Amino acid sequence: MGGERLQRLLFSFYREEPHLWDRLEPLQDCQFSRLWGVLRVHCVDGAHLEEVNALIDLLRAPILALGLARQIVLRAPGRPTRSYPVRVSLSPDLLA
Repeated sequence: MGGERLQRLLFSFYREEPHLWDRLEPLQDCQFSRLWGVLRVHCVDGAHLEEVNALIDLLRAPILALGLARQIVLRAPGRPTRSYPVRVSLSPDLLA
């Protein structure tokens, strides 16, 4: 699945929630790729990476619902890669 198609799927997931559209704006400048259960989000620079990092929970929902990946990796030139699981499991201690 191509990067533009992945991007359209993410925005389409939130099409009925216009109050979130402004928050999702930084994703329009990203390039997306997917391989072996990993969704890679390529950011423009370090500042852009921080903006996208703040949206990680909004990224998780459509990726999990559509079964697109098991992991999200954020990348930007000259910055360390950030990796997040799509499904977040809760510790039994937190459930008690």
